[in-house]
Amino acid sequence: MYLKVKGKYADHELQLLSELLNILDGKVVEVSSLITKSLDPESDGLTDRGEYFIGVGFSVIQQYLTDTLTLTGVSKRSAFDIGPRYSEDFTFVAVVNAAANWWKHSAEWVGQEATNGLALQTQHIVAETAESLDYPLSNLLAKLLGTNEITLSALLPNLVLWRSAVDTERRKNA
Repeated sequence: MYLKVKGKYADHELQLLSELLNILDGKVVEVSSLITKSLDPESDGLTDRGEYFIGVGFSVIQQYLTDTLTLTGVSKRSAFDIGPRYSEDFTFVAVVNAAANWWKHSAEWVGQEATNGLALQTQHIVAETAESLDYPLSNLLAKLLGTNEITLSALLPNLVLWRSAVDTERRKNA
């Protein structure tokens, strides 16, 4: 939840998120460095390790998205369709939300055909964005950032833009 006073935001959750993402970035950068030095990063477990830290990052961002909507009166459905766009089809936060859902639920889908709406939507967004289901979260993060130099904290500026869009939507609905 954020407060807005005289046009300025007070967003304690964003500060906490930023701090945690910086900690996770240290691990992501460490793993990326080890990957470049490894003869077989997959066998060394480095690619899975990187996916793990990135997945945790997407999940804490998802928590921030939910916290931000508290008391705004803006539904998740409409909130995830506003703000910066990743593509013509998806907003930035819709992709981030799908990545978090992928991280939390993809193990449930192994060897099964997705039948519920959340699973189908999540799989569609992740597959379309990542363009590969081999290490989809790393690929998705690289696509969101437009670079292979990936850090989770680089997502923060788009989260700030999204929060402003939510606030605008909240004022329209008030």
